Amino acid sequence: KVTGAPANPAVAFKIDAAGVQTSQTRGAGFGGMGVSSSGTYSGNRLTFDANMSDAAGLGLKGGGTMTTSGTPTLDLDFSGKVPFAFLTRTLAAQGLSLSGTADVNLKVRGPATSPVISGTVRTSGARLIDARSGLAINDITADVAIASSVARINRLTGTLSTRGSLSASGTVGINPAQGFPADLSVKLVDGRYTDGRVVTANLSGDLTIKGPLASAPVISGTINLAKTVITVPEKLPGSLAALDVKHKNAPAAVRAQDKALRPATASGSSGGGGLNLDVTVNAPSQIFIQGRGVDAELGGSLRLTGPASSPQAVGTFTLQRGRLTILAKRLTFTEGTVGFSGSLVPYLNLTATSTTSSATVTIVVSGEATNPKFNFSSVPALPEDEVLAQLIFGRSMSNLSPLQIAQLAEAAAQLAGVGGSTSLLQNLRSAIGVDDLDVITDEEGGTAVSAGKYLNDRTYVTIQKGDKPGSGKAAIDLDVGRGVKLRGEATDAGEAKGGVFYEREY
Repeated sequence: KVTGAPANPAVAFKIDAAGVQTSQTRGAGFGGMGVSSSGTYSGNRLTFDANMSDAAGLGLKGGGTMTTSGTPTLDLDFSGKVPFAFLTRTLAAQGLSLSGTADVNLKVRGPATSPVISGTVRTSGARLIDARSGLAINDITADVAIASSVARINRLTGTLSTRGSLSASGTVGINPAQGFPADLSVKLVDGRYTDGRVVTANLSGDLTIKGPLASAPVISGTINLAKTVITVPEKLPGSLAALDVKHKNAPAAVRAQDKALRPATASGSSGGGGLNLDVTVNAPSQIFIQGRGVDAELGGSLRLTGPASSPQAVGTFTLQRGRLTILAKRLTFTEGTVGFSGSLVPYLNLTATSTTSSATVTIVVSGEATNPKFNFSSVPALPEDEVLAQLIFGRSMSNLSPLQIAQLAEAAAQLAGVGGSTSLLQNLRSAIGVDDLDVITDEEGGTAVSAGKYLNDRTYVTIQKGDKPGSGKAAIDLDVGRGVKLRGEATDAGEAKGGVFYEREY
């Protein structure tokens, strides 16, 4: 009979008068696991063969001998397929999920109190997901040799879900009491990272993983960044509220997944454990900040420390070159930094200056990249709206036309991150029923309003009217197909012209 939990089963055999017996146990259900075994017992020695299988893909065969006098000694061999599902609970506590199957070939020798395990473990096509960062490693291929209670990684390769490849080598202790101590080296080539909000980075590097994998291993080393883009959102998102989702009559697979993603923790737990970081990030150049008129390049280095679930980033990237564009007015940044004081959200601090006919204007872009602030000042001191008028149009607010004032308000709204569908021109465009509406200002301060509308799928009409005599014009574009367009234009001064254009997207 086979009784007890799979981790610690009890095996009992009937012994006949001759002291030799064979028996079988079939279909023993260990949570869906099927076990069949047969063996003999004679002279304090148990000899048996066993097969284990389940619906998840387990297919393990093996057997050997075990003495029962004194301290039991083992001489066992096992081989077959073992799914990584048996690691679900252990990995879920670290926010990890591993899928796939391993081909194992193991030998167990020595006393049962401290057996020596040796053999090989190989896998291909496995997948590891880090739910906390949203990263996944696909197509994992591994060749591991086990000897003296240490697993040595001869080969381990995989590809990142976001792009890039990695390889690893080193050792992992297989003693559960020690927490599976690791000493691994990892190489990342042409990787890509995105936080889904602000940062997208191309990177490579060399890392080490040391410490007990079951509790708090430390990742250390150097990451080298290539092209990295920090995007300033053009418009602030609306407020979001967490949805309280509850599963009712959920299938067993859904309940199991929910339990794996949100494992139960003891009350009062501090939430410790997991991966810890001590990584230096180098980026001598190609750190780009883009959005809301900002276009700048920086370089530098920083250090990531603390738990991977909430890392602390300390360091700065310094300005190499950059500019700020507001309503076709381009200013050059003279100094600036991007910092990460205790957060992975970049903190901007950029300064640009410009000289107008009556003042020296300074613009400071500061704050978290998700919502930076644009502050305007001048010498001599002027109100902020007056500073913006002097900077863009070179004249006082009192001398601006109504359209220029509207254009100035539009620019201020975009810098504040409240433009887009709530902006003045967007509202006017919707109200009068046109497909495009724009306010254009030339170098001499002249202003014109342009409106465009599709009459049908092939015909587009544009009408433009300026504040100067003879500045009005109308144009019509006719798409005749296959990339060919006819265009005609007439001005209110009586001039007319036309042309044939060919366009092709590739």
